[in-house]
Amino acid sequence: MNCIAIDDEPLALDIITEFCSGISYINLIGTFTNASDAAKIMNSMDIDLLFLDIHMPKINGIDFLRSLYSPPLVIFTTAYKEHAFQGFEYDAVDYLVKPFGSDRFTKAVNKAYQLMMLKKHSDIAHDERHSGTGGFIMVKVEYSTVRIDIDDIYYIEGLKDYVKIYTTTKVVLTKTTMKNIADRLPADRFLRVHKSFIVALDKIERIENNRIVIGKGRIPVGDSYKSGFTEVINRNLI
Repeated sequence: MNCIAIDDEPLALDIITEFCSGISYINLIGTFTNASDAAKIMNSMDIDLLFLDIHMPKINGIDFLRSLYSPPLVIFTTAYKEHAFQGFEYDAVDYLVKPFGSDRFTKAVNKAYQLMMLKKHSDIAHDERHSGTGGFIMVKVEYSTVRIDIDDIYYIEGLKDYVKIYTTTKVVLTKTTMKNIADRLPADRFLRVHKSFIVALDKIERIENNRIVIGKGRIPVGDSYKSGFTEVINRNLI
């Protein structure tokens, strides 16, 4: 991860530099005591992560973040706890209160790294879906991120704040919404047939009494989804 640090306290920048040197996947491009100098670097190269103090002269961290058209991931570093809520309003990855130790620093950076990798995997999967290849999605499962090949998905079941993804080899439970999952699946291969179910059309084995049979699953077809499902089936009916 390419990163920079902005803080008006040189000692704070020295600490960040030291902690970054112990993390193999961090490339600290530079440290700056004012936002103006940092902006020049950010306009000339891709920055993945920004360590940003909030309380600074001339322009504070929040105002600087607002000025960025496409801000990178941000970890706020400040001595003022009262700014924490304001920082998270801007989707900060984490908020480090000075003085912070290397363990707390590493935890925040790990979180940023996981978010960056998840986004990259999602972007790759999006490109693959639109290029006609199988593709995959990445989902959070407790404290890890799991890859699921789209070709392996049988069907998906919605459970309030979670969804359960049934595949050829496993069942994965992840905290997300049905809409979020549906938006990441190719529309020509998956169909929502019930408020709580999305099915892979190529995995349908048969239809019995208004229920779709996929492996051991018996998926109901909701009344509001019936016409759309029937239309898809009739297009492939001999």
